[in-house]
Amino acid sequence: MFDLPYWFDLDVKHCIDVMHVEKNVYDGVIGTLLNIQDKTKDGLNTRQDLVEMGIRDELHPRYDGNKIYLPPACHTLSRKEKISFYQCLCRVKVS
Repeated sequence: MFDLPYWFDLDVKHCIDVMHVEKNVYDGVIGTLLNIQDKTKDGLNTRQDLVEMGIRDELHPRYDGNKIYLPPACHTLSRKEKISFYQCLCRVKVS
């Protein structure tokens, strides 16, 4: 980070944009839990890293002809759990 060309021009060098950091973390966590395509952090590249490290054999990608199957991880919500989560969000009342 110290190598950024504009680092010396910043008035407050330790200041980060908290709103964007929170949004990125929220998107990553919710996208992964709900297994939202293009939002999840648990994709093919992540699973191939597990293969390279030789860990979590149950999560390795499975190849079936031209298709690649990624087994669901323990943190991925089932359909019933997703419906329950969405219903909970619908009942939340905010000002």
